Amino acid sequence: MLAVLASRFDAQAVALVEAWSDHGAALCSAEDLCAPGWAFSVAQPAAGTAVIGGARADVRDLRAVLTRRPAVVAEELDFVEPDDREYAAAEINAFLVAWLSSLPCPVLNRPTPRSLSGPSWKTVQWQIAAARAGIEWAHDAADADADVVVVCGDRTVGARDPRDARAAQALAQIAGVELLGARIADGRVCAVSTNPDLSNPEVRDVVLAYLEQSA
Repeated sequence: MLAVLASRFDAQAVALVEAWSDHGAALCSAEDLCAPGWAFSVAQPAAGTAVIGGARADVRDLRAVLTRRPAVVAEELDFVEPDDREYAAAEINAFLVAWLSSLPCPVLNRPTPRSLSGPSWKTVQWQIAAARAGIEWAHDAADADADVVVVCGDRTVGARDPRDARAAQALAQIAGVELLGARIADGRVCAVSTNPDLSNPEVRDVVLAYLEQSA
């Protein structure tokens, strides 16, 4: 099973699961996270169970997890009592950081204490990372000619110029992530995200290949 950890309101994640249905992909939504059937032991994480796609699954049957959200937000928990939603969201996020960090299967991207999908960096932090890599930052971020470059492992999609591909790979390495998206124009970075757009079929194929090869 390939689990896509995302909101049911994330149309792109829903479309991704549908595109990968023949590969055993299923959405793990906030409803699943609050459903009975979860079992987790820090000492034996692979022996646990999870609820994915509305059904209980053995963790050992997970081939990979793609995380498509930085956090579970209280507003999404409309099935929880209103006064309890903030607390429930905080508890779910804390659990997911521990669970995703301990999974024996590939997780793209692994969580950090502040985000479920890699580092939750602000623009200034990405600018510092770019400076460390010797990459110029485009402060005029509205550059219409920028490439949307997606890095997944050692593969890069969307770069028209080899230096743009190298810039995106360098940022991914500094951030310590396998999946990253960046807007780059003539070697100058405009924006970076650890939750890149996966609507491009070529990008989807590269991500799927990475997950299946790493499993």
